[in-house]
Amino acid sequence: MDTIPFNSISIILRSLDFAAKRHRSQFRKGEEKTPFVNHPIQVANLLANEGGEADPVLLSAAVLHDVIEDTVETVEDRNDLIAEIREIFGDEILSLTLEVTDDKTLVKEERKRMQIEHGPGRSDRAKKLKIADKITNIRDLMYYPPAGWQRSRIIAYFDWSEQVVAGLRGVNAKLDNLFDAELRNARSMYRADS
Repeated sequence: MDTIPFNSISIILRSLDFAAKRHRSQFRKGEEKTPFVNHPIQVANLLANEGGEADPVLLSAAVLHDVIEDTVETVEDRNDLIAEIREIFGDEILSLTLEVTDDKTLVKEERKRMQIEHGPGRSDRAKKLKIADKITNIRDLMYYPPAGWQRSRIIAYFDWSEQVVAGLRGVNAKLDNLFDAELRNARSMYRADS
């Protein structure tokens, strides 16, 4: 399926419904245990309302960006989910979703290294999505850090995210500037807490 059989609003709403169902039993790692689906919604919201992005493919993939990575356990389930996303959303949204999906068969450090290494070769849409994802994660770390995360681990995330975003820049100046501002705020907050 190469074309989206829905209008822009319809496809975005459908992606919200799909992600909400897939993430329904998941929660963020912060002490507040907010529903996990809030995160992809925040990423899409940031892209649209702070980044000025109106592309329905980008916004739908933003909502779906953690579905493949975080809602299946086996390769067979992953393949079934990919086929389902292709059937419902088409190849364009699936392709972008896969482009920003980490390979969970790799160890965490390798996945992190690959985000830095492969960032510059990503499509413009994927770069925008990844920058928005990092901004949202930094905001969460500032105000709702995961239980048990030490200050050093949070600061290490800030440093790593800066390395990732270095290879993504230049596709949306608003997102670049917003990332820089949030990173400055986060580092300032954690310096003040030391």
